[in-house]
Amino acid sequence: MPTQRQRRQAVESDDDEDVHQRPDSPADDGNSDVDHMHGVERDETSQLIKKLVRYALACEYSRTPIRRDGIKERVLGVHGREFKKVFAGAQKQLRATFGMEMVELPTKDRNLLTVEQKRKATKSQSQKEPTSNSYMLVSGLPEHLRVPDIIAPSKVQSADGEAAYIGIYTMLISVITLSGGELSDPRLRRYLTRLNAAENMPSSNPNNKNTPSEKTELVLQRMIKQGYLVRVADNKNAGDDDAITWHVGPRGKMEVDNEAIAGVVREVYGGGQQNEDLERKLQASLKVKERKPPRSAAAGRAPATIQEDEEEEDAEEDDEPEPGPSTGRGRRG
Repeated sequence: MPTQRQRRQAVESDDDEDVHQRPDSPADDGNSDVDHMHGVERDETSQLIKKLVRYALACEYSRTPIRRDGIKERVLGVHGREFKKVFAGAQKQLRATFGMEMVELPTKDRNLLTVEQKRKATKSQSQKEPTSNSYMLVSGLPEHLRVPDIIAPSKVQSADGEAAYIGIYTMLISVITLSGGELSDPRLRRYLTRLNAAENMPSSNPNNKNTPSEKTELVLQRMIKQGYLVRVADNKNAGDDDAITWHVGPRGKMEVDNEAIAGVVREVYGGGQQNEDLERKLQASLKVKERKPPRSAAAGRAPATIQEDEEEEDAEEDDEPEPGPSTGRGRRG
């Protein structure tokens, strides 16, 4: 017969087995709950990232700035503290899938602010570097892949209309930049006349027989709204045409940088051919990388400025210098 001590050991052994075989223990419940919570958080973050990517693409389609307040309101909602994590995830997805990324737009030039805007800016000024809190999508492709054969004009309404629109605002931004960053309204109108765009410009769909063109004023207003141009009116000289000046907007500075402007000048003045004299002037005016022509190429004379090309035409109007590559160092880079 088993002794009392043996019976007691058998009972304790059975109790230990019950403890080890019990399926639902407090420790297991805690781990499963944590894993479940982490899984939910990952799913929520993933959905917010996808939502931000869609929001960024939608804003870029309409050339609307991707504002930080808009991201918090339309994307994050109650998850406002997740901005950095969601933004970084969206950047990664945009680069991997679309070859694009969000970059911050430059702040508006303080000289172009109204008195009320300057007052508000002064009140909200802090030790931190001022930021625009607005973004836009730019191509993240390597330089050698950013060619028309790969990045063709988008087909928002028509590729022809988009190409014409890009060409017009690129030319206007180039002229304003080479004029020192500012252009009076009469001179802008004069350049539009030379471009045969004083009254009308190609519409978004120039192939449409009903509306092949639209009013120049409407196109200029669209450029202002989309951030390509800035129109400033001096109230002190109201009624004077020179009181209205045109400047390059935040989106215009990002899309049409100095390298792009130099490319326009090379096509207009150099016929697409490399020229040492022209390259030196571009490097001085725009601080761009100098492109040395091949040794076998014949170096022709490069026009110093538009003013020299149009000296006779401008002699009767005024002595205001025309935009063009020059050796002056006081121009905006």
